[in-house]
Amino acid sequence: MGKGRVTREQSELHRQIIINTAAESFLEKGFTNTTVRHIITKLGISAGAFTGHFRTKEDVLYELVSLVLEQQFSVSEKLAAGRTDDKILLYAAETVLQLYIVEMNDNLRDVYYNAYSLPKTSALIQEKVAGKVETIFKEELPQLESKDFYLLEIATGGIMRGFMITPCNIWFTMDVKVEAFLKNTLRIYYVPDEKIEEAIAFVKTIDFKRVAKETVDGIFKYLEKQRESLQER
Repeated sequence: MGKGRVTREQSELHRQIIINTAAESFLEKGFTNTTVRHIITKLGISAGAFTGHFRTKEDVLYELVSLVLEQQFSVSEKLAAGRTDDKILLYAAETVLQLYIVEMNDNLRDVYYNAYSLPKTSALIQEKVAGKVETIFKEELPQLESKDFYLLEIATGGIMRGFMITPCNIWFTMDVKVEAFLKNTLRIYYVPDEKIEEAIAFVKTIDFKRVAKETVDGIFKYLEKQRESLQER
């Protein structure tokens, strides 16, 4: 990355390159098996060049989690466009998309497992998703306050974590996983059974395998564009 005085633009470029490389490593090896040493060796930089931007690999994951959440929200809204403007069906699509992303391979499962388990990243998820679910369910639950939705998100986040870390098998197929997940989470938000069945039927109309792959590819394309934009300055 060079020596000497570093400008603000160069510093941001270095930071983005570390994020890109770490993301690639997480996908190749999983979060658990990726070490800071592996990242800096792949980049050909010193440990100090890494810690100048990130103290630990969890700090890099924190940056990626924020991006991934926004990408998931955006993709789900595009999926629902022209199909429905129902916020509960949109919530169903976003959460089911996450289950399909994790099922793509064990490395992605490991990344999401750690994101939902480590202190900083899990707190970020709880904060962002709690605000999202409040906008979705507030109309149906006007008596609840922000703190209540935060507590409900902790509960549904725990369900999500459990369903993500349990791979599909001959008894626990993807259809079974999706249906059980939606029934358990939507009931926490007091969604009526008939609406839950509508949500289950809605997600079955979407090719989530294809969308999950496109979502992951889109994250890497976004990171690459960010790096290219910084390099052009």
